[in-house]
Amino acid sequence: MTSTPRTASGLPSRWFAPAYGMGSLGPAIFILTPQILLLFFMTEILGIPPGAAGAGILIPKLWELVFDPLLGRWSDRLNTRWGRRRPLMAVGSVVFLVAFAMMFSPPDLGDWQSTLVWVIAFYTLTCTGYSLFTVPYATLLAEVTEDPHARTKVAAWRSALLALGFLLAGALAPWLVGATGGGHEGYANMALLIGLIAFAGMASAVLGTGGSPVKPLQPQVRSGSMLAPFRNRAFSWLWLAFVIQMISVAVSTAMLPFYDKYWLGNDPATVPTLFLGLTVLTVATTWCWTWLARNFGKHNSFVLATVLYGAATASLWLAMYGAAGFWFAIVLFGIANAGQQLFCFAIVPDIIAQQRSRTGIAEEGAFTGLWIWGEKIGLALGAGLAGLILQLAGFQQGSGTEVLEQTPLALSTVAWTVSIVPGVICLLSIPALFRSKRAMQHN
Repeated sequence: MTSTPRTASGLPSRWFAPAYGMGSLGPAIFILTPQILLLFFMTEILGIPPGAAGAGILIPKLWELVFDPLLGRWSDRLNTRWGRRRPLMAVGSVVFLVAFAMMFSPPDLGDWQSTLVWVIAFYTLTCTGYSLFTVPYATLLAEVTEDPHARTKVAAWRSALLALGFLLAGALAPWLVGATGGGHEGYANMALLIGLIAFAGMASAVLGTGGSPVKPLQPQVRSGSMLAPFRNRAFSWLWLAFVIQMISVAVSTAMLPFYDKYWLGNDPATVPTLFLGLTVLTVATTWCWTWLARNFGKHNSFVLATVLYGAATASLWLAMYGAAGFWFAIVLFGIANAGQQLFCFAIVPDIIAQQRSRTGIAEEGAFTGLWIWGEKIGLALGAGLAGLILQLAGFQQGSGTEVLEQTPLALSTVAWTVSIVPGVICLLSIPALFRSKRAMQHN
């Protein structure tokens, strides 16, 4: 690795961490906006049956089963004057903007089957653009420094700005839908504006990290399966825990608009308020988790964050009983989310660096390709599961802004599936976190 100037923090420049953090606006918007709005948009606005809508959200992942791991290895081998990672990030940001806007802007195609095909096609393209940006973006953190505390600092910037992205996706996006008329027009306007914000963050990361004197490692990728990083047991167990947690997040967020509509008074301010409070507390408490990681270890701190996040998700059940329960859930969510978002992406670079030190092989892109693949698999499985549960419960779709009379089973299913069920799913990831810690200590 070519020597480059370093700051006292161990990073290439004082601007690297905030510039890198800006790139998380795009991933936050990709993760949260479709998770909150896409299933609801497909069922309530487009009139697609919830089971078909949930299956449609899963279909793009069949393409990504192959694409994401291959992309990681491709980025390890790429050699351009702009580096290995940034050209892919630049292309991905443009693809994401166009596809994201089109996904929420289907024309009148006459039947829900054709409309479903439109959404699936552009959701697949949105996922592809996200991968093109995020796989090399995540890899940069493993390459830029050998100092694990410096990586935690960069991850903290990423976590804080990710929280801002969650605010834009969770609060601004639903508000824009209502403020611009609701229905088809409201979703189309929202997608264009939110897509432009995501693009601005992605472009800032492309330009900001390019201005830093980062000299990436020369790739020495071993031959073999694109799933080879799973041979690292610390990574494979952490990956499993991450997928389980993403399923939990996706189930709960996909059900939030239904919970608001049928249990919390159908107030358009409910979801934005939840994410505004969550964001403020996430930003305010990220430094606490950074301190815990330094003093008690990242895995131990991640377990604590997971327990709190599971409790926060389950506490959404209390929101139906009034403002006190609603705000109690927000406080728990904000504190837990700060830790969960930080450690999800702060431990993987340490695992990659440990393997690189032990074997001399640099395959950062292969690891991060599988990591991003796991993120999207978990989110898709969660959203698909939510749609299937609604279908089995007999939920009636296609009401738009009208509140239809639902069966008691459908209503209770919404309440359970937004809170208790995903809370339990989240806690199921804890054994895998302990296995990952043990494997990393023995490497």
